[in-house]
Amino acid sequence: MNHLNPIFLFCILLIISGCCITKPDCSPEGGNFTFGPELSYRSSKYTGSNARSDDTKRLGSMGLGVFGHWIFCEDYPDMGFYSGLFYNQHGVKYSDDGVDNKDRLHYLSIPFTFTYNVYNGVTVEAGPDLSFLLSAKEIYTYMGNKEKNNFSDDVHNVQLGYNIAVSYMHEPIGLGGFFRWNGGFNKVPSSNYDTKLYNGGFSIGARYRLNHLVGKK
Repeated sequence: MNHLNPIFLFCILLIISGCCITKPDCSPEGGNFTFGPELSYRSSKYTGSNARSDDTKRLGSMGLGVFGHWIFCEDYPDMGFYSGLFYNQHGVKYSDDGVDNKDRLHYLSIPFTFTYNVYNGVTVEAGPDLSFLLSAKEIYTYMGNKEKNNFSDDVHNVQLGYNIAVSYMHEPIGLGGFFRWNGGFNKVPSSNYDTKLYNGGFSIGARYRLNHLVGKK
């Protein structure tokens, strides 16, 4: 997975999403679209065979972005596609010989998620996501002194991952919430390292629909 061309992966995901949105038997007015802002809180931690199990704690962080949700067509009103552009973080907290450390990896992410309305606004969501590294910093704290180290060169600049979520949207007011689990397919360290560490975590959040369904009958 580490050797896959990120541009190739991105193109494949765009093709998949395009096929979903422009399903041949859907007329233009039959496809419904909503959009709006999304805010989340994430609790993250490394996973994998080389992940530390002692003296580690989850790293909390806030995420923000804009989402778009397409309902395929009138024949399949419960099925849809969710995507957007989001800023989020991954990482972990740990201690070594009295030194408190934090790894903070900042990403810009694009999810490619299929959705299914189970019952009355309750939706299950699942699909891949593509994340582009903005920065990676280690923060050391010892006896009140704090130092930062940039280790972006040691981290893959593109992460292919997955997300699984359960969400609820209150249609009359357009306000909803979700619980989401995220994980990574490719390792966090660059190909120069054999360390098997993967991003992982869960998040809770809220989203607000700015518009009503377009073309809904």
